[in-house]
Amino acid sequence: AYFGFIEIIFRNHNKSVYTLDNSVFMQLMTAVHEGVQSNDASLSSLCANTVDHLATFYFAMKDKDKVEIHNLKKHLAAQPNLFSSLTATLFNLLLFGPPQNHWAVMRPMLSLMLASESSFAAYKDHLLSSQTPENQVKLNEALTKLLADVNRSLDSANRDRFTQKLTAFRVSARSFLTL
Repeated sequence: AYFGFIEIIFRNHNKSVYTLDNSVFMQLMTAVHEGVQSNDASLSSLCANTVDHLATFYFAMKDKDKVEIHNLKKHLAAQPNLFSSLTATLFNLLLFGPPQNHWAVMRPMLSLMLASESSFAAYKDHLLSSQTPENQVKLNEALTKLLADVNRSLDSANRDRFTQKLTAFRVSARSFLTL
């Protein structure tokens, strides 16, 4: 019920959630971050949806002059690694986590990548640096295929295309990645 409530407030009450005191907002995000890593697929799915609502809102509104986005930007300034941490966790779950979680973590990945391209670039660089030179080449090729024909848009067709590519990327990368 707790994570369902959090998902609903991020989906339907963003004006209220972003006005929360920073410590309360960060407690919610810490819980979501932990929840997305749960082995309970329904719980991690709720948390992944919450991340998607957050990242989608940020991507859609970051250039607007609205109170909600100003408040969210204050939270992000107070916790500048929030998007990076979520990006790394979701990609690690996708690539190295149990198979029952991979569908849950896919939904927010495009919105998170678009909301914070620097977070994705940092994760990509880190992942590449952790691999052998031979695997770095394979990983670069897999990442290029993943990002080909993906637009800077969160419309349904682009999300679906990206999710299909993410599935192929997961299968490909898991065949050669080393921990």
